Amino acid sequence: MTNYLLGEEKQLTQEIHEGDGRGKHTTTYRELISLPNGGLIIDTPGMRELQLWEADSGLSESFKDIEELAKQCQFRNCSHHNEPNCAVKAAVQSGDLDEKRLQSYFKLQRELAYRNEKMISLPKWKKNISGKK
Repeated sequence: MTNYLLGEEKQLTQEIHEGDGRGKHTTTYRELISLPNGGLIIDTPGMRELQLWEADSGLSESFKDIEELAKQCQFRNCSHHNEPNCAVKAAVQSGDLDEKRLQSYFKLQRELAYRNEKMISLPKWKKNISGKK
């Protein structure tokens, strides 16, 4: 997939397993790859998933514009979905805030909520390994 997105054969590839139709690991080191369109790929061989850790402040930092608009909402606990006088929804309707950006914000909020929910059920020793206490 990386080679396809790059438009050139940069990374080595192998055949697909016949039994399960899945690819075989070829790369052995982490790499950040810049795409011609400005995007980035993080190649992390052997890593099945990346999770958000200590990202609560990062969410606010990354979406300062939405956080600032939220301060103008009528209700302090506004979810920015159906409440009246929501400054965030008004900004989307006026074109001052891109709907896709708001959806990204909501998606990260859901991912953080899921992560926090999982952390509650972890044994104490695993919480300490992950940096949470």
